[in-house]
Amino acid sequence: MTALFVDTHVHLDLPEFDDDRQAVIDRAIRAGVGAFVLIGFNPERWESTAGLLRQHSNMVRAVGLHPNNADIWAESLLPAIEREAQVTGTVAIGEIGLDYYRDHAEPAIQRAAFTAQVRLARELDLPVVIHQREAEADVLEIIAQEGPVRGVMHCFSGDAAFAQSCLDLGLMLGIGGVATYKRSDAIRDAIRRTPMERLMLETDAPYLAPQSRRGRRNESSLMIDAAETVATVKAVEIAHVAAATTDNAIRLFGDALTAAVEHGKSMTTCES
Repeated sequence: MTALFVDTHVHLDLPEFDDDRQAVIDRAIRAGVGAFVLIGFNPERWESTAGLLRQHSNMVRAVGLHPNNADIWAESLLPAIEREAQVTGTVAIGEIGLDYYRDHAEPAIQRAAFTAQVRLARELDLPVVIHQREAEADVLEIIAQEGPVRGVMHCFSGDAAFAQSCLDLGLMLGIGGVATYKRSDAIRDAIRRTPMERLMLETDAPYLAPQSRRGRRNESSLMIDAAETVATVKAVEIAHVAAATTDNAIRLFGDALTAAVEHGKSMTTCES
């Protein structure tokens, strides 16, 4: 495969990959997925993602406090997040946002943590990686109040109206395995209506495997399923999807991802 993909949201540091992490990375490279954005979503994961960055030149990361971990939120965490953001290879604040589906933290605490981290991202001139589940209105309200921001709506799973609201606020849409599900017609319609320059590809691995492997562990090599879905919906070649979404990711995440992509290109060349 000549085109290079970037998995813009993946959790390769999680225990689900402890037994075969390098094999997972190798399979991704053979599939044409040559660079990865790791997501450090709580203090433990800040440490584990930093460890992977030291080992792999084709990886960058985001750091933040996930809404499902907002029960530990305190303003005193902000300096720690800021310190982590200074680590070489850190390109965004995330995964942050609101999750009203799971009852892990009070909504008011989630909103306080989200708002503070969006403000920090603006101060540091970093993009945000946003998680939302059953919290569309509140997420959009906070972004509108605290913006303008650069960022991506991770695991986009809304309809065309929600997509347009995200686009109006300057966000990109992260497209992954959910877009391949049989009942995801509304998501595919949103993809069709969204300009290609506002789409990125992701897996959220080990979660949310595509339809072909639904219910099993997800991994970056399976991102090709989402890429093929985008290609079909947009009526373009998959190579165009690879080139466009990689360019979009570089535009959002900057020079560190550019370097990671260049390293990934050398790896995919060696594998081919």
